Amino acid sequence: DNELNSISLSVFLPSNLDDLSKNQWSKIETKIQRIVSKHGISGQGYSNEFLIYPEFEIYNEDTVTGMRTLISIEAEFSLFIQQYSTRKAYASYSKSVTGSGTTRQKALNNAISQISTSDPKLKTFIDSGKKKILSYYENNCDQLRNDADTYIKMKQYRKAIALYTMIPKEAKKCYTRIQKKSVEAYNAYQKQLCKENILAAKTKLADKDYKGVFNELLPLDPNSNCSTDINIIIDKVITKLSRGEQTILNNKRKNKNKRKQREANTKIILKFDSLRFGPKVKIRTRF
Repeated sequence: DNELNSISLSVFLPSNLDDLSKNQWSKIETKIQRIVSKHGISGQGYSNEFLIYPEFEIYNEDTVTGMRTLISIEAEFSLFIQQYSTRKAYASYSKSVTGSGTTRQKALNNAISQISTSDPKLKTFIDSGKKKILSYYENNCDQLRNDADTYIKMKQYRKAIALYTMIPKEAKKCYTRIQKKSVEAYNAYQKQLCKENILAAKTKLADKDYKGVFNELLPLDPNSNCSTDINIIIDKVITKLSRGEQTILNNKRKNKNKRKQREANTKIILKFDSLRFGPKVKIRTRF
């Protein structure tokens, strides 16, 4: 299943590292990814509307001296699910952990290693947050649709599509209601993209910037209403390229054309490369 249009939680890490090193926070992040994926939620999302973020608070630290120094640490590990735009908390979890070692860093590493990704209470935590997230989408579906309609009227189709892809398929009623609108937004976006990119491609063709032409045409859907123009321009470009470049170009054209005709639903949006709004980003700052 495509991760888009599924519930996802963007992992936020503290901008102030406090007692933990960057490497130690990275270990905690890895544990969080395991926790959410284990319970059917993506830990990496295209939308940052819902967050999961950790806290690691040391409340006791002892040093025992003898034949060798031993440091022991007691800490509270907490997780929170929160909505970014409203700062509303949806669920929380906390667990005491202890660690010891011959140095403070080793004691901290030992404490972090005690964070279990299989704690039964984590399932309750994730399920509670998931339930409230789904309720948010179902209860605010009309407003989300209105916001997307406003973007469409302003011809800001990418923003409309981004809003539609936020709505998880688990929110069945709302997800069903946005199907037709999401396809309309996608088609309008492709029409807009065709107009802009075909014009830019023709300009670069006149300037003999053949690779630039190719780059302008790549994002366009081969099944769009400008497919004829795309092929005419590419055919002109091919004659100007070296044999090696022609082979690369033809292979990319074949790969694009092999893609199945997309069904008239939101999956049209989700599976097409040109609408992926950049790579999945793990945001590492707290708000």
